[in-house]
Amino acid sequence: MRLKTQFAILTAAVTLLPVLFGILFFGFQRAPRDPRVPSREFMDALSERWRSGDILTVETIRADAEKAGMPLREVALFQPDGRVILSTFSHIIAGSQVKLTDLASQPRNGTIAPLPPEAQAQRVGASRPEFKLMPIDSSRADSPLILFDIQPFWTKQDLRNRNILFIGGFALILFIVSGVISLGILRSISRAIKTLEKDTAIVATGNLDHEVAGSGNHEILLLAKSINLMRLNLKDMLQRRSKMLMGVSHDLKTPIALIQGYADALADNVASDKETQDKYLQIIQDKAKQLEDLTGEVIDFLKIGGEENISVQEADPGEMLRVLGQRFASDARLLQRELTWGFGEEAAAEPAFAIPVVVMNRLLVERALENLVTNAFKYSRSEGKIVFRLLRHEGRLAFSMVDDGAGIAEEDAPYVFDAFYRGSHSRSDGGHGFGLTIVKAAADLHGWTVSIGKRRDGKQGTEALLIMS
Repeated sequence: MRLKTQFAILTAAVTLLPVLFGILFFGFQRAPRDPRVPSREFMDALSERWRSGDILTVETIRADAEKAGMPLREVALFQPDGRVILSTFSHIIAGSQVKLTDLASQPRNGTIAPLPPEAQAQRVGASRPEFKLMPIDSSRADSPLILFDIQPFWTKQDLRNRNILFIGGFALILFIVSGVISLGILRSISRAIKTLEKDTAIVATGNLDHEVAGSGNHEILLLAKSINLMRLNLKDMLQRRSKMLMGVSHDLKTPIALIQGYADALADNVASDKETQDKYLQIIQDKAKQLEDLTGEVIDFLKIGGEENISVQEADPGEMLRVLGQRFASDARLLQRELTWGFGEEAAAEPAFAIPVVVMNRLLVERALENLVTNAFKYSRSEGKIVFRLLRHEGRLAFSMVDDGAGIAEEDAPYVFDAFYRGSHSRSDGGHGFGLTIVKAAADLHGWTVSIGKRRDGKQGTEALLIMS
């Protein structure tokens, strides 16, 4: 799972949890009823009983109060003259006579307080009572009066306790949920980093065959994938370097051995006549020239491959085509080849399209083109035809070099730009496999593209394209 997704879940939980908690807390909680509603229902039920002639008792009064949903605690019933009909109050005795004016004295916040001091002392610590004294039927003068004591539905302390409970419960649940999610995220990241650290430590010891597995978060897996790609590229680079060193060693060893052998032969007077001595000396010179050429190509390759910034300036590709085309045509005649050059697919004498100036390192590009035409000379047959053009390819300016040789074998195509690689058609020549490697390096330094393969017109031979950006 992505880290972004995990933190989104954490944010959603922290954000939505208060809403969900509030809905559950208040949704399943009954709202406090207005005390006046059950009191009115209670008095209506008592009035109905009294008008129908039923005898009012403590039990029937409590039953009507419970039915109305009113928490009745104490009750007393009086005649209009003050005689007590029934009472559950400890200080009001049934059958006694009381002054109703005494019961209605000392109003307090809309209620009355008929309790004596000793009875009020017994209520210390209990919720403050509410007393009501009213006639059962206010429309009749002979209606008895009822005095009752009810427990308040909601007190300020109740509301305060409920709010404290809500805030405390919400904070606790929020802390637990966010803590659990955060712990899960941290454990996942820690586990993935430990696995990554273990695998990269193995790779760091030089074991490039060990795959960095990665685990857990999507981002860690992407990082492991990038490390594996870097590991494979490094492994491939080391293999190429080893192959190049082996190639250099092999190409140096053979001519050196021959030079040593013919030099020993001359020193031991094995070549007694002058003709043989001249022959041996010519062989030594040829092999020394071969070593010089190989050393120069290696130095050129290393110089190009080691450059990060090259000096560039504006150059006219059209003018380069004219200068190089004339030189290459002269070289082709010496090698019994025919080279034509020109602009566009038809190799016209003048361009039919605009040729902008291109920023390049001209010497490096000319060296790359020289290597391409050298390859064309080498792999084309005697009297073969070679075409050197400047054209537009897929909307971009490009140099094209076409020959009518045997072409590149399919098994050789992926490796033509590798150092010291010589294809199946070139193993008998005196090359070292550096020509196309230098062309590729020059193109990469300019940010250009180079390709070599079958001719685009379908004919036999090879076509190389140096495509400028």
